[in-house]
Amino acid sequence: MNEYEQRQEAINRYLLGEKISKIAYSFNKSRKWVHHWINRFKQKRDAPDWYKDESKAPKNICIKTDAELGQQILLIRKELMNEKMAQIGAISIQYECERRGIKPIPDVWTINRLIAKHGLNKQVSVHKLPKDYPELFCHTHQMDLVGPRYIKGDGKFYSINLIDTTTHSCYVKAVRTKSSDGIVAAIASFWKTHGMPDALQMDNELAFRGSNRYPRSFGMVVRFALSQGVSIIFIPVAEPWRNGIIEKFNHTYQHRFLKAYTFENLEKLSNQEQAFINFHNGKHRYSSQGHKTQMKPMLYN
Repeated sequence: MNEYEQRQEAINRYLLGEKISKIAYSFNKSRKWVHHWINRFKQKRDAPDWYKDESKAPKNICIKTDAELGQQILLIRKELMNEKMAQIGAISIQYECERRGIKPIPDVWTINRLIAKHGLNKQVSVHKLPKDYPELFCHTHQMDLVGPRYIKGDGKFYSINLIDTTTHSCYVKAVRTKSSDGIVAAIASFWKTHGMPDALQMDNELAFRGSNRYPRSFGMVVRFALSQGVSIIFIPVAEPWRNGIIEKFNHTYQHRFLKAYTFENLEKLSNQEQAFINFHNGKHRYSSQGHKTQMKPMLYN
């Protein structure tokens, strides 16, 4: 007796008044099994195939992404991944689809689902803490000193990184030492291009604040900023999230520039810095900017 015949026989014996426990024992089944098929019979007694298995396919089937569109999304994703300086998220893919005239333009969730399905996504752990102090200035630049980093056969270097918290325009300058002269020159170069902010925010790096020997004297960086009417903000010690925008940019700088290329020496690295700055300011998109780039598109025809 096969499974289908067992189910029909069990119901026939139940209808004749036989006890459920006896039916279950005779077929070497559980009482739950007997009750299941009794309920099925009561629900579908008029159906001739009530004893057959029902399809386990989902009742609500999501609309599948068109195969051709899916291939285009995956191709764009891989092209962006191969572009060492580019962002590779769903927003960037969506803008690239629009630029190429692909119709219909896929939703962000569709792009995320597709790249996850093909294993092209990666998990990023983001730890955010709420701000518990007021915003004192309208326009702020954040600055950080990255390093030391090393070039094989050429030695160590540092990078002076600055970013405008309003527009997210950036500036980077590789230097051999943490000299205050080099830091001031980098700040001046950034301000000459992007204008001076209300405040310059940074951590308590010794090269920024001055000297341990003369702790009550202003260092060159502080004196230069104040001479230009720019206020100085030092974030609390051991609280890097206060400088969250520049810290996130440092990650981009590390992975989309330093690790993406091989440099023979500091001079070759310095020669490529402007290309990175231009690419970031012209191509990278931030949610705070409405996913728009920092520079006008006409600069990149």
